[in-house]
Amino acid sequence: MRIVDDSSSKYAAVLHTLRIWKQLPESDVARILHQYFLITNDFREMEDQGLITMSFVGDEYMITPTLLGKLWLERYEETSNGRQ
Repeated sequence: MRIVDDSSSKYAAVLHTLRIWKQLPESDVARILHQYFLITNDFREMEDQGLITMSFVGDEYMITPTLLGKLWLERYEETSNGRQ
């Protein structure tokens, strides 16, 4: 049996939060989405996939969605609502 780590719902939650707030510090995103137990590596994965950018401001990362991230969220919402 293979275990598959599907992070799609976690990514969608992060991108949805960023759609509302435009950009947030990493700690605020983690606090808002406390049910996902987000750590810096989760955000780094998303950045590696081109969904967000992380810029170090002050003493933590500022998380901002990319155009690809916004398009990914739209596609995710379409497919999760049964429209394809």
